Amino acid sequence: MGTSGTGKSLFISQVTGNEDGVGHQLTSCTSDIGVTKCTILGFPVVLVDTPGFDDTEISDVQVLEMISDWLVKTYRRKVLLSFILFFHRITDNRMSGTPLRNLQVFQKLCGHKAMSRVILVTTMWDEIEVEIGQERLDELKGGYWKPMIAKGSKTFEHRNDPSSALELLEMIVHDKGERTRVALQREITDLKMKLPETGAGQELCSCLEQLAQEQLKILRQIRGKTRNPIAKESEGDLRKEYAELRFQLDATLSQVQALELSLAQRIVVRLRRTWRQLALTLVKRQD
Repeated sequence: MGTSGTGKSLFISQVTGNEDGVGHQLTSCTSDIGVTKCTILGFPVVLVDTPGFDDTEISDVQVLEMISDWLVKTYRRKVLLSFILFFHRITDNRMSGTPLRNLQVFQKLCGHKAMSRVILVTTMWDEIEVEIGQERLDELKGGYWKPMIAKGSKTFEHRNDPSSALELLEMIVHDKGERTRVALQREITDLKMKLPETGAGQELCSCLEQLAQEQLKILRQIRGKTRNPIAKESEGDLRKEYAELRFQLDATLSQVQALELSLAQRIVVRLRRTWRQLALTLVKRQD
């Protein structure tokens, strides 16, 4: 998993030697769940490639729905995950916007118990000076990734070549830990929640609401500038920027609406979680 353009499809192609689906353009190359089977050290391995948030073809809500559907279907067939690889470009000089939104939703999707089966994979090391890349990796470990690492998540520096990709998969094959389910699977299958009620759904809704507020703030600033005396060329550029941002705002608000819960639904979600916490407490006391 990871934002579009972080090298998920490329990683799989480096393992399999198949370059089909590897993107070299501005558009996203993965708009569906892709499943690839291969053999590592004599063991069968199944790699699942997911579309990333900020996909050029589908909305963030649709991406979450696709991932959710796949996870739920496999969980109902008693198929659990060995590891979850989260890809991040080391060339990104700051964590904001879509990458941050993706990370926040990812954490809610996995939940605390699955964090020990997460590997945070940094990519694009061949496009940056090693010293700068190492500084950014240290910042991630001590900042945004610190809570995940504290719960058992590991990191891996993917050097953008087949040998590095195989090294990671061989490490996974050698691991003797138990397969796991993620929080989203438990919430939908066991707790009978709908996607907007889950932790990942609510987190994405919150992130999109913040994005809408930021877009609205910029729209007001642009509108204020167009009311002041400015050159016609500049006014034309501002109006074009205004129209594009207004379109983005409408799209964001549509996604928020798809994930918003009524007051009654919010109360039900809280009651379900409270009931589950009480049930767990009683079980622990009995033990």
